[in-house]
Amino acid sequence: MGMIRTYKFSESFHYKEILQNAIEAFRAKVLKDAVIIEKDGGYAFIFKHGIAILWDIEDEAFFLKKLSSSSVSCKISEELNFQPSTAQPIKIEMDTVYLDKLDELTLLAVSFAIAQSIKLDEFEGAMVESLRETEHIPKELAQYGKVSMKRKEIAKERGRLFLTKSRIYLHFELLDTPEFFWEYPELETYYLATRKYLEIQPRIEILNRKLNILQEILGILADEQHHKYSSLLEWIIIILIAFEIVIFIINDLL
Repeated sequence: MGMIRTYKFSESFHYKEILQNAIEAFRAKVLKDAVIIEKDGGYAFIFKHGIAILWDIEDEAFFLKKLSSSSVSCKISEELNFQPSTAQPIKIEMDTVYLDKLDELTLLAVSFAIAQSIKLDEFEGAMVESLRETEHIPKELAQYGKVSMKRKEIAKERGRLFLTKSRIYLHFELLDTPEFFWEYPELETYYLATRKYLEIQPRIEILNRKLNILQEILGILADEQHHKYSSLLEWIIIILIAFEIVIFIINDLL
């Protein structure tokens, strides 16, 4: 039985640097936005979005250090087992992947789905954090009919939520079926089975619903900001009218 370990690089990750280091230090090649490294019978797949999937790579710490600079850190995200099986092309149960073939393309097909799951984890974490930090907004509206935030605070909150939403939307295509399977459709069975086991499609649907909630909160904040601005303008007009009346009365008395 072999071990599959998934690592996620920090945001300082640079794909070109990883690629250059991989070519210099190991037997490496590039196929459809993935660096493929074969080492001592094991395989490593490095994806452009900062995910590394290691299949039976020994001395992983040394291996990863060879790939990235000292300023780039990575942490383990998920662990699975794998072993050969001739019963069917692929079966996954109890965190063990049973495969009829262990060649690099088959392992890459499975790795695509695992990498998508890790990226989806990142999106889910960002969304949960954003919704937790804004849960007071609908509560305040329900209780007081307004949001107890100043205009500047509302503007900053809108900007933060918009950044979260943009970051997810800009990289949402990473969760689509990779172009790799256009050229290797016979391997899509392995990808789809892994994707189903990791529940990627239901998680994407839940993420979309949360994005809709986030959009509604952005709309609430936009309306509240507009209301506060309108109220400010109304007070300015009232003060100016009152000032004009006072001036008129003073002039009339004099």
